[in-house]
Amino acid sequence: MLDLLQMTGKQRQFVALLQSQPQVESLNRFCAQHGFDINFINGFVRSGALEGYVLWQEQIHPTWRLTAKGEDLGGQIPGMALADRLLNGITDRAILQAELGATFSLHYGALRREQAVDLADGEGEGQVVVLKSSVLAAYPQRQALFSQIAAGPLTVGQDETASGTASLDWLQQQGYVARHRTLDHCLTVLPALQNLALSDVVSALTSELILSGQWQQVTLKPYDIQAEVPDVAYGRPTILTQCIQRIRDIFLNMGFDEMSGGMVESAFWNFDALFTPQDHPAREVQDTFYLANPQTVSLPEDAEFIQQVRQGHETYYGGQWTEAEASRAILRAHTTTTTARRLYQLQGQDGKYFSIERVFRNETVDRTHLAEFHQIEGVVVGELLSVRTLMGYLTYFYERLGFKNLKFKPTYNPYTEPSLEVLAYHAPSGGYIEVGNSGLFRQEMLEPLGCGHKSTVAWGLGLERIAMLLYGVDKLSDLIGPEIAIRLNP
Repeated sequence: MLDLLQMTGKQRQFVALLQSQPQVESLNRFCAQHGFDINFINGFVRSGALEGYVLWQEQIHPTWRLTAKGEDLGGQIPGMALADRLLNGITDRAILQAELGATFSLHYGALRREQAVDLADGEGEGQVVVLKSSVLAAYPQRQALFSQIAAGPLTVGQDETASGTASLDWLQQQGYVARHRTLDHCLTVLPALQNLALSDVVSALTSELILSGQWQQVTLKPYDIQAEVPDVAYGRPTILTQCIQRIRDIFLNMGFDEMSGGMVESAFWNFDALFTPQDHPAREVQDTFYLANPQTVSLPEDAEFIQQVRQGHETYYGGQWTEAEASRAILRAHTTTTTARRLYQLQGQDGKYFSIERVFRNETVDRTHLAEFHQIEGVVVGELLSVRTLMGYLTYFYERLGFKNLKFKPTYNPYTEPSLEVLAYHAPSGGYIEVGNSGLFRQEMLEPLGCGHKSTVAWGLGLERIAMLLYGVDKLSDLIGPEIAIRLNP
């Protein structure tokens, strides 16, 4: 039964509005119109307090909504800005790059993946060539539907035209929208509620009511001493967890997709696929953790792929490349293993990917080294990528973290050429420390992976080193353990 004295102000307001109409066809819409929290009202209706006063019936409405990936786009789908200009006859690459700025590569890559455009060579060099005008013509409809869904859920079946269905299918394939089942209720107000007399209830006894004596004439809401109190959670994310989430948000906002891999890997993916010779010092037990159980991990089933890796090693490094050495089981020494697997899956498709995962190296633990730490992996596959592209991505990333004093120093990696170390200023030590390694993948590595015709830039950054800079700690061990007493640098 409905307890008039125990009802909250919002509940009384809701009941009063129900008395003025015989039926509510959509409780969701009703709550939105009158400013009620739908979860609060659903709980009130389902509690049984209105039993005998209203009849309610569940309704399921399938709708289209933006995914997290779609929400990160900022209202415009990749490719739309370039498609709009190409449809208006602007094909000069210099003009398009000037108008679109840093987003040109993003929009061009989106259209290129659909084989709708290409960059002209020879006589027409400097022009963006339209290969499939039908694809460009579909973008305004796709954008219109995307904007409509961004403004509010779109009921399934609302756009039944062929072009609308095709655009929705495309948006779903890109991961920008998804179907959801929306729960709603239809309420029928019974005569018992329509005839119910609601009187004002005072929930707070004020000094004015006491001094004036009006407290004797009003109805006071009684206190419920049995009411449950909120359960306060005292836990909080660790320092490294906060750093991981902060860095993940930066890369997602830069248009990257996240990838992941396993901690146990074969030496093939950790070294051989990355064009690291089988006699390289990094493969010694002094640097890499080899497993006793299992001792080996199966190689890929693609025999042609393995043969290409074998030929590359034996041609360039000499000697005999063996599958026995390549199949040894290890704890991955870097997350570039995940990148190699993704490149093999892409087979030359453009893309931007990142991962933040744990790696293991048999190193002596000191102020700036750990045997177990996190690596921030990043790779961009595309066309016309260069050292300037690489430095631009890394500079933008570190600026988003608040770092201004960066240095790039040439270095050597077996699988990148050219290669750059990334150094950042560390105030506690008064000098620069290495925070990552980067470079352009070598063709000898890319060709077996099916990406030999593409250019790639990649990097591996140390999460704990970045946390040292963010929190101003002197050694990595200060970031780990149950007793951490640090504060964020201003």
